[in-house]
Amino acid sequence: MKDFERDANGKVLFALEKLKETTTKAKEKRDKKNWNEISLPFSLADGLNNLTRDELNSIRRRLEIKNASSLKKAELIALLQEKIPALIEKSFLPFDKDRLNLIKNIGKRGGYITVPTLEDFQIEYFRSLGLLFSGTLEENKVIVMPEEIVEQSANLVTNLSILSIVQRNTNWIKLTHGLLYYYGSLSITELIKMLENYLKEPLDVAEYLSVIDAAAIYYREIRINQYGFSNARVFDPERVKQEQQKRMGVAFYPFSKDQLLIAGEPGYVERNESYKQFVNFLTQNYTISRKEADGIVEECVYATQIGENSSDILQFLQSRIELNDFHTIQACMAMVVNLMNNTRVWFLKGHTASELSALEQKELQPLQTVKNKRIGRNDPCPCGSMKKYKKCCGK
Repeated sequence: MKDFERDANGKVLFALEKLKETTTKAKEKRDKKNWNEISLPFSLADGLNNLTRDELNSIRRRLEIKNASSLKKAELIALLQEKIPALIEKSFLPFDKDRLNLIKNIGKRGGYITVPTLEDFQIEYFRSLGLLFSGTLEENKVIVMPEEIVEQSANLVTNLSILSIVQRNTNWIKLTHGLLYYYGSLSITELIKMLENYLKEPLDVAEYLSVIDAAAIYYREIRINQYGFSNARVFDPERVKQEQQKRMGVAFYPFSKDQLLIAGEPGYVERNESYKQFVNFLTQNYTISRKEADGIVEECVYATQIGENSSDILQFLQSRIELNDFHTIQACMAMVVNLMNNTRVWFLKGHTASELSALEQKELQPLQTVKNKRIGRNDPCPCGSMKKYKKCCGK
């Protein structure tokens, strides 16, 4: 039996090692492609020739160029060289301020910048529009704009019509991110209704969906599925919706527009008082940095949002810090409970457990008042059973 277990464990370790090796090789291959040597001036042909036919077709589809699926690679490159400059304004229409400012900065610096804090998938987003390409210039990783579109881009980033659309898109994206940060998952109907309430005007749904689809690709903060829209960290949107529907009598927590815009920033985490207290507790009692402590508490918040109980969270903590004695466990559990009671939970429609408990007590208050009144023995029982008081609660 032990030999069998050793053999099984060996196979698992071997499989994991092979997976790690494959992942490393894939990254090395991707990096080699993304950061190959380039020179200036840089043209559309330079960027497009470095792409595969599938990647060229991706640009064609993104720009909605018709009747070109059967073209050979050289023909497709020639077509894209013509169409990308002609369709550049269309490419700008889903932008928010962050993307427009990036384009603006690149234009100001002569068409390229040393790589900013962009993820690989964000670089891929711009490449799939034929707007920006990556490479290595004089041993520096850079993002470069083809020379054919530098001047057009410079004109578009100051165009008043484009700036108005970008401001609108920025509000749409941040409000959507904020709503999903607090509520987890929303149906399209719920989301549209909420947005119209905050915007104080009807929403052009087709334009909105186009903008949010592009934002979902660029930021990876939300997912779109058969249940509607979800925060990227929601792994079971069906359960979130089921839990919310169990609380039909509970309204979604009424966040202000400013709260949502703040929560709509990429990577936002609500660090309330209970969150800060837990971080302080960890840094004071364990030899860990504030950044490490913050990461642990953030995971505890996430565990609360997905419906984990306090025992589950304590078990997670035991994998990260030492809980050797009863006193330490008790102190840590007090922090966990305090955090859980004051964390806004997707299942609770953005309420904290403490808020919902107070709300439920308030709703029960009228029943308590009725009970304090003098009830005749032959009066209907106030519990709603339709029986006389003397035959029900008055026995």
